[in-house]
Amino acid sequence: MKLHHLRLTGIGPFAGTVEVDLAALGASGMFLLEGPTGSGKSTILDAIVYALYGQVAGSATSGDRIRSQFAAPVEASVVDLVFETASGIFRVRRQPEFQRQKLRGTGTTKEQARAGLWRIGSPQLIADVIADTAGGGSGLEAIATRIDEVGREIQRAVGLTREQFTQTVLLPQNEFARFLRAGTGERQAVLQRVFGTETYAAVEKQLEEMRKQARREVDAAQQTLGTALARFTEATGLEDEQVTVLEEHAGALRLEPLAALAEEHLASVTARAAEAHSAAGLAQTAEQQARSAAETAGTARTRIDRRRELDALATRLTGEKPAAEAAQSSLQQDETARPVAEVLRRRDRASSTVATALEALTDLAARTRTEHPQLVELLEAEEADAALTSAVEEATGAAAALADLAALETALPERESQLATRREALTAQQQRLTTAIAQLEQRPAQRRGLITQRDAARTAAAGLGEAKIALSAAQEVHQATTAAATQEKAVEKARQAAETTLRTARQRAETETSLRRRRFAGIAAELATDLEPEQACPVCGALEHPHPADPADDAVSPEQVEAAEAARQQAEHAQHRDEQALALARQELARLQQAAGQHTPETAQQLVDTARQAVTAAVAAEQQATELEKKLAAQEEETQRLATAKEQTALHVERERTAIDETARALETDREKIVRARGEDSSIAARRRAHSARARAATGLLEAVRRRTQAEQQAAEVTAEADQALAASGLATAEAVRAAVLAPPERERLQKLVQLRAVEETRLADGLAEEGIAEVDASDGARDQADAAVAAAGEKLTAAQTAAREADGIAARLGGIAERGATARTALATASAQVRAVSEDAGVTVRVADLATGRSSDGERVQLSTYVLMWRLDAVIEAANTRLALFSGSDLELQRDTGARGARKTGLDLLVLDRRTDQVRVPETLSGGETFFVSLALALGLADIVMGEAGGVQMETLFIDEGFGSLDPETLETVVREIGRLAESGRVIGIVSHVGDMKAQIAEQIHVRRGADARSTLTITA
Repeated sequence: MKLHHLRLTGIGPFAGTVEVDLAALGASGMFLLEGPTGSGKSTILDAIVYALYGQVAGSATSGDRIRSQFAAPVEASVVDLVFETASGIFRVRRQPEFQRQKLRGTGTTKEQARAGLWRIGSPQLIADVIADTAGGGSGLEAIATRIDEVGREIQRAVGLTREQFTQTVLLPQNEFARFLRAGTGERQAVLQRVFGTETYAAVEKQLEEMRKQARREVDAAQQTLGTALARFTEATGLEDEQVTVLEEHAGALRLEPLAALAEEHLASVTARAAEAHSAAGLAQTAEQQARSAAETAGTARTRIDRRRELDALATRLTGEKPAAEAAQSSLQQDETARPVAEVLRRRDRASSTVATALEALTDLAARTRTEHPQLVELLEAEEADAALTSAVEEATGAAAALADLAALETALPERESQLATRREALTAQQQRLTTAIAQLEQRPAQRRGLITQRDAARTAAAGLGEAKIALSAAQEVHQATTAAATQEKAVEKARQAAETTLRTARQRAETETSLRRRRFAGIAAELATDLEPEQACPVCGALEHPHPADPADDAVSPEQVEAAEAARQQAEHAQHRDEQALALARQELARLQQAAGQHTPETAQQLVDTARQAVTAAVAAEQQATELEKKLAAQEEETQRLATAKEQTALHVERERTAIDETARALETDREKIVRARGEDSSIAARRRAHSARARAATGLLEAVRRRTQAEQQAAEVTAEADQALAASGLATAEAVRAAVLAPPERERLQKLVQLRAVEETRLADGLAEEGIAEVDASDGARDQADAAVAAAGEKLTAAQTAAREADGIAARLGGIAERGATARTALATASAQVRAVSEDAGVTVRVADLATGRSSDGERVQLSTYVLMWRLDAVIEAANTRLALFSGSDLELQRDTGARGARKTGLDLLVLDRRTDQVRVPETLSGGETFFVSLALALGLADIVMGEAGGVQMETLFIDEGFGSLDPETLETVVREIGRLAESGRVIGIVSHVGDMKAQIAEQIHVRRGADARSTLTITA
């Protein structure tokens, strides 16, 4: 992964917009992000992580701090990042949630967080995309606009989670040192989160559940076996001794003997059931024979009773025959007279209808004569129907001809009103056209004024780059003059110290010289004390010693000389050290004076103030130029809109004037047509109503004439039909016809009487035709004999049924016992098989679960998830020790604590082997500098392993936040040199620090400074 460009607006302490060209900064492989503590360095790192993952870098830091407290209440904060991975080049923009001032009224409303992700088509388009600050740009392909979708797509493209990213790409302040000193549980949580080993913990949990489930299944299977055995013993009705033996086999899980004994008991029960079933079959056969005999006796008696019933029916039908014949005759006369009576009723109704039609025509003619006498006179004509039809058509045609003119006359007032309204609207349009022309005439002068202001602002803003350079140079001069004043005091202090140590060294040299002279002077006395007679003198060799030297009072011992020599050497070493310190101080003073030039702190501050004012003025001019450019665009757009509106208004006015003239001419033509058509009437509508009234009157008379004619024709037809029907009926007169017609109740009674006799005659014939009825003896003696035979057969049947029921009951009871026993035996066999299978499976499950959860007696009793983390941690330690050997000069080496541990131990503790003393130390005993470079080595090792675990994800950018202040100069140089090797391998390393020595070692720098108003600014030196 490679970071190209970062833009922040309203983020952290940065109130406005700041941009960081990370690609340019990383050209040499390393850059420094420097600034005082609290100036906002870590905000840059938080913004990168927030752009990618929607959260800040530090795990203990709230995400609320991403939005600047200095941002305007109505403006959104934005993080805009362009980055590159193996999947392509992307641009991501995120806007954090904030409380925005309501556009109307008082108070605030929540503005929801937003995010967007785009893919950049090619590297050549990166510059154009960055230049488009609105978030667009040519060559962009939108990928996601929802926050959750953006998060998923970025993680897919980067290949790392946020936790892995902050452990491999961005090492936040104090985060990687916390991993070194973390407790076992916290380190375990970090490793599990970074390497994503939650799956192994889930496997442990699943295996534990499987073990519990296996035990539950074994218990359930054994319980099922006991239940199945109880059901089997109950179903087969075994004796207590037999039940006890079976229960003992089941309790001891002796499944084979249990199955054999159960099978033996089931075979005994089945044999008894078969014997009972055979006996029940013989009893059923005897019952069937008795039933057949009883049915035969019953049938004979039933036939005698049937013949006696039919004989009684025949006697009754013979007595009722005269009445039936009379009823049949009356029904036949009624059937003949009823159609003739109906025709006679229709003839009477037709005569009445003719009279009614004549009366209605007379009344209507009298009412119509007043208004339309000429229409009434047409009734006397020979062809009255045709004359009235002609009158109706004439009046209807005249009314229809006036329909359109009536509608035209009705619409005249509304048309006149609409014409007046259009004329008023045309006048208003003409006024607006005049106003638009006047406005357009003023626009060119306004535009020239805006262009003049914009060009002036651009000219003023053109010096912004030079002003920033001047400000940076002035700030460096001001820093140099301030540091030079301080350094002068340091030089003076070093000079005084060097003079003091020089005097001391000279004094101690003189003292040593004096002591040596005195020591040489007293050597003769020391030798004299050792002279013996007749022994050679060590100086001259003489055997006689006439004048040996006497010891002096101020004699000097060798120890005194050695002490003086040591004091002299110590003083000279101090003098040499102070002289070097003085030379370095003078060298630094010369450098600072050269950087300060001829300026004093006061004049340098004036330079800074002047440069800052120039930058502020240029920035304001740049903003003013941007605003004026927007105003010019808006003014041009408004001018175009006004011109378009003017053209449209002019066209509309011309068209409307023409249309109004045409409408007025058409209105006048229609008005003249109406006047001509209404004649002497007050209106077209009145004239049309008169024609319509004449048409309605003629229509009424015509319909009355037609009803009278139709009634007369129908009356003549019905009369002829009635005469013909009466002659054909054979009845002499109409009164005879009416007398022959039966009343409905009487007709229904006679019909039922005839129908019932026919049914009974049929029943009699069918009964005599039944089998055995015609030849049966129906006497009383034969009936008594049949009763005796039925009684005897019934007694035999009852006895056979009783015997069959008893046999069936015994067979059913024993058969049920055998059937239930077989079912229970099958269930018992199934339960036995289940116990055997579950016990075998449970054994394997429990052994695997014990091994994975650390409960097994085999091995080291380490949980599966812990074992995986121990393996990962060993790989991290091995990678970390490669760099730690360079950082510490092979003095320190990381180790994992492999001491004795039980199931509750994790084996994730860290130790440090100090090869200087060959002792193992805990991380808490490391010094500040040791803690930093050990933590850094561990973090870099962790980054290497995580990237390898993430599928070989290549991270071309790495940030290291703080910690360098705890290193001595030699170690700092070593650490920076090793970091430089990382940069040489293709990585871009961003170091976040406020240590002054780092500035002299790294050329590319991002400078973050916080002003008196707590707002931060950012400048770049590349």
